[in-house]
Amino acid sequence: MLLQLLRVGAAASVACFLTACGNSGSGGTSSTAPSPTTAPLISVAPGSRAVAVGATVSFSVAATASPTRYQWRRNGLDIVGATSATYSKVVDQVDDGARFSVVVGNGIGDTVSADALLTVYPVPALETPCAAAGTRMFKVTSASVEAGGVVGAVVGGCAGPLRTIQWTQTAGTAVSVLSDKTGAISFVAPSAGTYSFQVDAVDANGAAATASVDISAVPATSTTQIAVRVDQAVRQGGSTSLRTWPTLESGDAVQSVTWRQTSGPAVVVDTSDPSRALFTAPTVSPDTILRFQATLVTAQGKTATDEAIVLVESEVQAPNQPQYVFQGDQVSRTYPYKASGQYASVLQRCVYAPQLQWEDAGKNTCTLATLPFLAQDTGGNEPTVAQIMDRVVVSHDWMGAVFEQFIGRSDMVDVRRLLNGVTAVVIGAHVRPSFYFSLTGAIYLDADNFWLTPDQRDVIDETPDFRTDFDRDLQYSGVWRYELNSNNIFLFFPPDSRATTRTFDDLVLQTAWLLYHELGHAGDFLPPAVRGSLNSGATAWDNISARFNAAQLPSDVLAQQLPLTSTILRGLAQVKFLGATADATQRSYTPQQIGAFFSADRASDEYSYTTIREDIAMLFEEFMMYRNHGIRRDIAITDKITPTATSNTLIVRWGERGRDGAPAVDPRVKLAVQNIAPWIDASQVDALPPPIDMRAGDTWTNNLNLPAPPPGTRVQSITTPAARAADAWLLDRASHWPPAHRAPGSQGAAGGRR
Repeated sequence: MLLQLLRVGAAASVACFLTACGNSGSGGTSSTAPSPTTAPLISVAPGSRAVAVGATVSFSVAATASPTRYQWRRNGLDIVGATSATYSKVVDQVDDGARFSVVVGNGIGDTVSADALLTVYPVPALETPCAAAGTRMFKVTSASVEAGGVVGAVVGGCAGPLRTIQWTQTAGTAVSVLSDKTGAISFVAPSAGTYSFQVDAVDANGAAATASVDISAVPATSTTQIAVRVDQAVRQGGSTSLRTWPTLESGDAVQSVTWRQTSGPAVVVDTSDPSRALFTAPTVSPDTILRFQATLVTAQGKTATDEAIVLVESEVQAPNQPQYVFQGDQVSRTYPYKASGQYASVLQRCVYAPQLQWEDAGKNTCTLATLPFLAQDTGGNEPTVAQIMDRVVVSHDWMGAVFEQFIGRSDMVDVRRLLNGVTAVVIGAHVRPSFYFSLTGAIYLDADNFWLTPDQRDVIDETPDFRTDFDRDLQYSGVWRYELNSNNIFLFFPPDSRATTRTFDDLVLQTAWLLYHELGHAGDFLPPAVRGSLNSGATAWDNISARFNAAQLPSDVLAQQLPLTSTILRGLAQVKFLGATADATQRSYTPQQIGAFFSADRASDEYSYTTIREDIAMLFEEFMMYRNHGIRRDIAITDKITPTATSNTLIVRWGERGRDGAPAVDPRVKLAVQNIAPWIDASQVDALPPPIDMRAGDTWTNNLNLPAPPPGTRVQSITTPAARAADAWLLDRASHWPPAHRAPGSQGAAGGRR
């Protein structure tokens, strides 16, 4: 239980820990909820799937208004006995193309879900590239494609996953390869011809291995194409995504995209968005190849197919045992960004290795003599960019290059100083959500926060944050955003557009809040006031644990001196952010009731009730966004967000802008700032502008203009597909919360997301 506590971040964990969680009940109210007054609204609809014959597939639904009836249907006809919130079946080929829906009802009425499409295909064949005796490393290339298409190749190990990999192009038109230190490369072939590469690797036994790989492209003849991006490598148990990119003739349109797996151990593919396939890599030994095929059918009857190769690496992950730092988690392949940096030889094994143990006989976490906190190298002064980059671990080189430019900006001075509280920064394509972990003293950042180009975005896993439907049974939604000049700072960058690029100014708006939050956790667990007395012979956690166990962290002091008081909201936070099951009373609360509970207390955000660690991080994050960027946070309690809701229809029942400036919250902000960033004059907290109330009964969109919209202001309509996609993304972001902190003992009280 202790380990779950030591991760913290902008997302919380599934379990709770000590005082970080507090009372998890519903506030002592009756467990018998009043009868519903409306028919159910479906909050999470069943999603489409693609599976092999013989696989078990499951569909599930969640709805508000206390449903009492479920009836699943196949092609519009009731399925006998399928009367619960989840329906599972073993599929056969005759199920291919079947559509499944569910009727959800209560005493007031019924609601029918949208259809989920089931695609079924034959059991994929298994490839055996390691079958020949003595094979140490294998290579596989994609089938030849037309110029302008996506090609790729993978290399894997036969005695275990390759330790290091380096691809170097040796012939053909020069191409950009962003994954040249992973087991898979993928790129657009600009012209017909052969593209040759040399792969240099170190195998699982420490021996060097070299291979030559030729990838071919033929002249383009078709004007209708589909490309699957990207060929990739993932460790067993890792979440994986593939996305299709169609090229159409003028006047044509996409009619359908279907997926099938053509080789490798069978997996269940989530095709809820038909342009994107999501799946979990199977357990394998040795490294194993999976192939997937996407087929495009256009409105004019044209067809096209493309294939993607996924290498599943047989890296053994940590068992779900509490002495392991990453117990039950998926640790993806990374490496030091600066190969010759001061700590390059120890970074990965100290902060992001599957077999790290923080206690018991197998304890192998690094002491500060091996990997010190950055403050020990800087004496607490502002670190140089070079000092920071010596501690950066990445899954792809571009992540380090972007981060290096980002933290070198003039408006990132506080971020650089806050980084004194960490041992390392890990940025990965499969890190989600972001978190701070006091067992290692490092922060772990989702690379989705740092991409600038579509090619960079291609390598990032699109699997949603695991917390996305925790609030499915509640009758209200909580939303948030950051606002500048009556505009939402978060921008939608369409995932299906190759023209989408971002600037470093965009990254500040998208990412600064995250860094303040995670580094706020680092400053809570290891405040600047104690960094001068660290024991270099002990680990990061050993230097933190005494104060943690004695409840002497700044977040403990905050909870002791200026605590939050609502046990109702604390209990609901366990549901919304940690995955607890809502009881009948919690399911009955209306948005108006929640707004009243929240406004009477002194939290800056709903997420503050998750743990006391998140409470202080939220206060600090919001203050820093205003101090350094003039950006204020909006928080609101609204009607329940449903699949058909938009920002123009979602009604605010209570809301506020800049709650950090409220008289009841101000002293709490000051305590956070004084302890986490003592170089900041605490009088700046007193200068925060007072909060502005939102207009209850008005929409989330209209409440961007506060205290009242200028005369003649018109709400932008949400009618085009592009506008609907942008609004859906912004609303989804508004209803989900930050990363997670982690500390030993719970999957997230002192920490976050487990």
